[in-house]
Amino acid sequence: MFEIWDRIVVNLNCFKNRLKMSNSLNEEVASVDPVRKEILTGARELFIHFGFKKTTMEDIAKKIGKSKSSLYYYFKTKEEIFEAMALEDMDQQHRIAVEIMNKEESVQDRFRAFVVSLFTHLILNKQEYSVFKAEVMENPFLIMNITEKRNAYMEVFLKELVLYGIRRSEIRELSHEEIDIWAKAINVSLKAIGSRLFLGNDQEKFKDHLAFIADSLFIGITKKL
Repeated sequence: MFEIWDRIVVNLNCFKNRLKMSNSLNEEVASVDPVRKEILTGARELFIHFGFKKTTMEDIAKKIGKSKSSLYYYFKTKEEIFEAMALEDMDQQHRIAVEIMNKEESVQDRFRAFVVSLFTHLILNKQEYSVFKAEVMENPFLIMNITEKRNAYMEVFLKELVLYGIRRSEIRELSHEEIDIWAKAINVSLKAIGSRLFLGNDQEKFKDHLAFIADSLFIGITKKL
């Protein structure tokens, strides 16, 4: 059994390292290249004020006082700019959520803290994100690549959380396949709830019940015997 866990941990660490390398390269480029950062900041302001659909590459270039050719050196389309901006936001959200989660000890408390942090951020920033609702509903392919990267990160994170719980004897021993299926199922559930909060108009109804949602996903709602 320990050999199985060792293989699971090794596989997770290898995949996580590939994700970290990809993210760190993006972060390094953004941090050392002020023009790229300026493009993302200017584009964000325009997207928020005028919407993604109405904003053009020329608008972004004018906003930051650069030529269109300078813009195309970094991004070929405004869709690429939107993706880079969204991934930057997503990375920041996850960093904050993980930092909050790591203050907890038990696996259930960690899961709850992580989920509550993610959804709270979404609700508190609903006004900023609301300008993208129409674009996302009209063109779901706009966020397809973003979603794929989010799924990869979340599934690795959830598997690590399960292994943490198993090591602490808070979760029963599970097979590699069971861990994988659980991570995928919970990821789908979190994504569906997040989509409801993003596209729906009833965020206030959920706001005070995020911990309940997290606990229901983790341990269910059946009565303990």
